[in-house]
Amino acid sequence: MPETTGLRAAGAARTRRNILDATRRHLVEAGFHRLSLEQVAADAGVTRVTVYRRFGSKLGLLDAVAEDVADRARVVVRMRRAAETPDPVSAFRTMVAELCRFWSVDPIVLRRLISLAAVDPEAREVLEGRDGWRYERVAEFVRRLDADGRLRTGFDLDQAVAAVGVITGFPACDELATRLGARLDTLDRMVIPLLAGVVRLD
Repeated sequence: MPETTGLRAAGAARTRRNILDATRRHLVEAGFHRLSLEQVAADAGVTRVTVYRRFGSKLGLLDAVAEDVADRARVVVRMRRAAETPDPVSAFRTMVAELCRFWSVDPIVLRRLISLAAVDPEAREVLEGRDGWRYERVAEFVRRLDADGRLRTGFDLDQAVAAVGVITGFPACDELATRLGARLDTLDRMVIPLLAGVVRLD
């Protein structure tokens, strides 16, 4: 029985992986509005009913793809480790590096998701929830710097969190990397000096 259960779990995981990979391909090639459950199912080698039962809708697929990018980057675990760094400055620097690395995992999909959120209210709600989690984490790191007296003159806590949140967000980092011909996973080298205008990192 345990062996049978394990095989079923492995099969379910493969099916999910195939569906997510198919969704990513169609999202990149055709965009969200031309994405169909039928196309995803055919590409993944499953039925439309299977896709519907697992994800419910196109929006469910979108949310799952966004979650998959985060899972592949292991961003939750790595941000937690950054938060465990005793020194608030080192912790903050690590947080910024982790976000830049996260953005580098699948920037093509992230661009699609951001563009979609700009015109689709439901997609915006999905992504705002995820970015809300990021802002909460950013706030934790900035609060530690504030407790250490490291906010620059002219910034209160809310202003500092907002500034750091925007600068470390995907749109800002992606544009900066594109304009400078830089890699996202090493962009923290450029972002940190910008953030030093908001918080003292010496």
